Amino acid sequence: MDPNRRVKVAAIGTGGIFRGAHLPAHVELNEKVNIVAFVDPDPIAQELVRKRYTDLIETKVTAARERGDHDSVARLESDLTNIRIFEDISQVIEMTEDRPELLDVCTQPVLHAPLSIQGLEAGFHVMCEKPISRSWLESQRVIETVKKTGQFYQHNENWLFDPDYYTVKKLVDAGSIGELIAMFLNQSHGGPEGNPRFWNSDFGGGGALLDNGIHAIGAAWFITGLEKTPTYVKAAQPFGMSIRMPNRIIEGRYQKVTVDDDAHILIRFEDQTNNEWSTAHIEGSWSEKDSADTCYIGSTGRIDMVNEDGKRFAVVTDSNGNVSRKLRVSGSNWQHWPSSFYGEIQNMVECIRVNQQSLMTAQFGADCSAIVGASYLSEKQGKKPVHLDEFKAFALDIASKYPNDPTSADNALVDALLSAVREK
Repeated sequence: MDPNRRVKVAAIGTGGIFRGAHLPAHVELNEKVNIVAFVDPDPIAQELVRKRYTDLIETKVTAARERGDHDSVARLESDLTNIRIFEDISQVIEMTEDRPELLDVCTQPVLHAPLSIQGLEAGFHVMCEKPISRSWLESQRVIETVKKTGQFYQHNENWLFDPDYYTVKKLVDAGSIGELIAMFLNQSHGGPEGNPRFWNSDFGGGGALLDNGIHAIGAAWFITGLEKTPTYVKAAQPFGMSIRMPNRIIEGRYQKVTVDDDAHILIRFEDQTNNEWSTAHIEGSWSEKDSADTCYIGSTGRIDMVNEDGKRFAVVTDSNGNVSRKLRVSGSNWQHWPSSFYGEIQNMVECIRVNQQSLMTAQFGADCSAIVGASYLSEKQGKKPVHLDEFKAFALDIASKYPNDPTSADNALVDALLSAVREK
């Protein structure tokens, strides 16, 4: 591996998640990453990302000058001068000079699969924001394209690089609480009323669980071990998959909510090789928190997350409630770690530099979406446990009715699942 190699990146979609979270991470990783293009059809978004990038680069240049780092000053100023802004991904595909290796897809979910597929087929590696797609059926087309092209794909789940979950993962793997039995993971807030697209299934394919709760789904699987398989999913009593607060001010007027704004689900993860299994309770909510605080329960103790004096700790207690370990949460030790987005982007860049697929594969992203789909199906069936294979068969049966029209199949699957909350 060339230690001086910089991976060239084009950003596809430059909205809030990119400007606020991804772009600062790319700039922090400037020695390894070279952003060469921004792609967005919205002129306002183009100007916002240009200004944000300029501000971030100029801040880095000032710091480099103060420490006498002339090489960094030259590199950063060159990057700022040479950045290109396009309206469409086709313009990136046509690039010959400074052609990127990696696409960072940060659009609305309705475009995740189509743009990922287009990028993979054009010879780019791709990392894409969660969820992998609007419907599970779409995710299968992403998987097929990854296999066909041989390009790398990363399902961007930044929680795997968040200090909380990274620290807990290390404790669980070390056997600090014996065998992991149960987890409570909560991802809740009051709702994204400021962006109407979140409430429109044509853009997102679902509601709070697919947007919010999918973070906790991926983190729970990571902590219990990716070698385990998610098997059964159940909408949990009493709330399950539901619309709890149906009247919202969206686009300045009251509207009826048509996607889930609250989700409480149970997931069973099984390891067929050693007969271990664990259960996760996930809350993904746009109607504030109902369930227990995030914690991890094992056969000999538990882990709770605690804030003390402005610091964050993972506290391990034994079966008698005595504190046995107390770790300050952190990212990778001895390394600057400004955000979980920094971690996920660094991970993909390093995977490209060493020619290795990320652990967050397209299959991982697709199965996280399958868990969401199975949650709706469980709700439809009276909160009955649903095996992931049962959900997949349900989805494929719908697809069989539209053999030459995958878009209609996607829409039909989304509508069938959302009927679980719309028809209550």
